[in-house]
Amino acid sequence: MRIMKAILIGILLCIGVGIKAQDKIQVTSFNRMETDITARVTAPRKDQNGEVCALIRIVTTIKDLMFEPDALGIAARENKTGEIWLYVPRGARRISIMHDKFGVLRNYFYPDIIDKGTVYEMKIQVDDGSRQVAVDTNTQLLVMRPEPATADIYIDDEKVPTENGLFTATMKKGTHTYRVEAPMYASDAGVIDLGSEQKIMSVTLKPRFGYLEVFSLPEQDAKVYIDSALVGQTPYKSDRLPLRSYHIRVEKDFFFQMDTLLSVSAGATTTHTFRMVSTIKPKEPRRTLVMLEAGYHPSQTSFGGMVGFVGTNGAYIRFRSDFGSASTELECDDTGELTSGGTGIPYYKEGVTKKARMSVTAGYMRRLAKPLYAYVGAGYGNRTLAWETVEDELVKNTDHSASGIAAEVGAIGRLGKFAVSVGFQTVGFKYHELSAGLGFFF
Repeated sequence: MRIMKAILIGILLCIGVGIKAQDKIQVTSFNRMETDITARVTAPRKDQNGEVCALIRIVTTIKDLMFEPDALGIAARENKTGEIWLYVPRGARRISIMHDKFGVLRNYFYPDIIDKGTVYEMKIQVDDGSRQVAVDTNTQLLVMRPEPATADIYIDDEKVPTENGLFTATMKKGTHTYRVEAPMYASDAGVIDLGSEQKIMSVTLKPRFGYLEVFSLPEQDAKVYIDSALVGQTPYKSDRLPLRSYHIRVEKDFFFQMDTLLSVSAGATTTHTFRMVSTIKPKEPRRTLVMLEAGYHPSQTSFGGMVGFVGTNGAYIRFRSDFGSASTELECDDTGELTSGGTGIPYYKEGVTKKARMSVTAGYMRRLAKPLYAYVGAGYGNRTLAWETVEDELVKNTDHSASGIAAEVGAIGRLGKFAVSVGFQTVGFKYHELSAGLGFFF
């Protein structure tokens, strides 16, 4: 806001300097000479369209004045005694008067309609600084600064020129209408009352447009469509857009198409970021699972561990043992009768047994849902139950011992980095064991 005020003050100071220069050249009167037939009969001139010009007789003693007309131009100029004659086409509206010493009177609007073949008298007062003369004129200076600077200005319903974003003109005192227009801005109109003081005013138009900014994550360069028309790629900022709602769609290879409805506000930028989702299912990161386990059988408990590597799919290896040993050469059945290594029924120590348990397995793991995994595997395992005789020999009970293929199945649940497992393992489909474990994902 302070910067804008400083700029406006600077502009007005510049205008003030211009006004001082303009004050040295003043039009003191402008009248239609009804009885003067010079333009029609005595010394007529024609414009480029072959039509008789109007004659403006400028009463002045300064012969080196220069004139800048409006778009209709000047057909001819003649320097006369005490006058300068300007022939101008019908419909001329304004003229600028310039001098190297006395400055510029810019955009003086004729206070009368310029008709063909008609004579007008314009009296000019030039102040060379040698005297102070109070001049009572029927004209006054008007300065108008539009925002935006490219806006069109209409005075009394006629479009007027601007220079460097300013309209400056000397106009007939009284009431004038003005209208300021620019594409995609709301028009402003009103009444100007030119009196004894110069009129300096600013007209700021309210925007009737806004902007859209579109971004896309995690990647940019997505195609941007506004109301089904391709307009660019992200990151994207639109040109000026009329005030309404727009259907915005973004597209990018290997991502799902996304769209939304955005409204444009006056003078504002509406920003939206699309968080795009890939059509390629992301690969599950492979993690390491380390787990401690315990196996349970009504007559025996074992312990072990498991190491797995798993994403969506994975593999594992497991070892389990009771860390006991039972080396035997004799075998018996459940009745105690020897079935290998001898005959008969030895004398056994009542309730004295030896047990041994071991298995090594490996298998396949799969993530069924985000917190749930399943596994299935196989390997080698054995379980030995031996009775001790009174001669301190161990006899293997084949009805409660097993060795050979070990098969297993189970599930693992995950909670953050923690994991718990439950499972079932069999050895030779003869010895069965439940298991549970606790571990961590790394």
